Amino acid sequence: MKKNVQIKGTKDGISIFLSDKASFVELQQELSQLLADKKQNPYSGEKLEVQVQIGNRLFSEEEELEISNIIHNNSQMKISAFYSNVMSKADAKKWKEKDQIFSMATIIRSGQVVQVPGDFLLIGDVNPGGQIRSNGNVFVLGNIKGIIHAGFEGDENAVVAGKFLYPSQVRIGSKVYGFDNEEYKEIQDTDLFSAFVNDAGEIVIDEIHKIRKIRPGISNFQGGR
Repeated sequence: MKKNVQIKGTKDGISIFLSDKASFVELQQELSQLLADKKQNPYSGEKLEVQVQIGNRLFSEEEELEISNIIHNNSQMKISAFYSNVMSKADAKKWKEKDQIFSMATIIRSGQVVQVPGDFLLIGDVNPGGQIRSNGNVFVLGNIKGIIHAGFEGDENAVVAGKFLYPSQVRIGSKVYGFDNEEYKEIQDTDLFSAFVNDAGEIVIDEIHKIRKIRPGISNFQGGR
């Protein structure tokens, strides 16, 4: 008979496999028994981190806590993470939003902050004091005089494209580039430019067509709203 609980060594370390065909009560009982049997040859030293693979199911927070307590109280192991082959509705919604392009046709005025979870396309201007925050890339078909923050949650592979004018500021992840110097006050160039983080970890401003070479995946984006 196939065991519902197995402990195996993998290339990522020790993993505990819990069958998704068994009931939660069965898993609790078999896991407790298996760990009790192994106490004859206990682990030594500090607690070992283990991953728990739960297959095609999801555990609630309470169920994860139950399994964690069984492992913690009956072995020298501690759980580093639970892994499932399925995705919760909340995670699926979050993933979908990050993969979307959000678009607006408007003017972002002083004091306004627009924040989106995915890529953002603005057809309009960003006035001084206005701000866009995006977890992905930001594309502005208009004048940028406010703050654009792409990769808001730390993604330094994000890019910004638009017409950067005094006193705009570009942020990508944790990097910052300002156009607030005197030299930018008189610039009236009509060209669009791209901003990205180079290999040295610095924001670079370059011609718009360079985006395709620096971030080739951008040309394959789909969607919109």
